[in-house]
Amino acid sequence: MDVLMLEGWTPILLFGIAFAIVIFILSRKVSKKSLFLISSVLSLICFVVIIYSMIGVGGWEGMGLGFVTITAFLGIWIGTATGVIIKK
Repeated sequence: MDVLMLEGWTPILLFGIAFAIVIFILSRKVSKKSLFLISSVLSLICFVVIIYSMIGVGGWEGMGLGFVTITAFLGIWIGTATGVIIKK
């Protein structure tokens, strides 16, 4: 029964996990300075999309877009943090 409750959240969670994995792999290939620059630019894009989802889209669709963007934002910074910690 619990699996059915998570069914709607699964794509959103997988989106954040995919972002974390991509950023983690990217952190192994580039320098720390460029990694933080890429993460900052992607975070700024996430912030703009969140603002757009509240103002431009609105309603339940905007809330869904906001949730997806927040998980992407969290995935970006979790991937960045783990990549930097493990790279040391």
